[in-house]
Amino acid sequence: MNFIPEFTIVTILLISIAVYIFTAPKYKKKKMKLLAKYRRARSKSLFYQDKLSSYILKHDAQNEIITPGVTYGQLLKELQKHHSVYLSERRYKRLRRNPILIGKNEKVIQEQEQRLKETEEKIAVLKVEKPRIKNGAV
Repeated sequence: MNFIPEFTIVTILLISIAVYIFTAPKYKKKKMKLLAKYRRARSKSLFYQDKLSSYILKHDAQNEIITPGVTYGQLLKELQKHHSVYLSERRYKRLRRNPILIGKNEKVIQEQEQRLKETEEKIAVLKVEKPRIKNGAV
């Protein structure tokens, strides 16, 4: 009786289980951190889009220059484009389901965070009034 094939299969199976047991918690923690960064970047992007859009509407500033060669309207379009490409809800759902995408998206999210930081610096001077609440109505 030759038990070498069965022994080999059992050994490979046990090694696979051991690798999974030791790497799964690290992967899950890494995934949760990445998803949290994604949600924060997504929220910032939406906030800046809203702030910029409100400013443009209130001050009719679509064609005003914010930095040399860039208007408020162009900045808003760029923010919207990057949001739809890199920070969309669809991409977030795909990221949650697919473990292969975790590693690939870390750099993308860092780039988007940097882009949002630059946008924040550009629009920091905008003064947008928040709606005032009177007697429970907006």
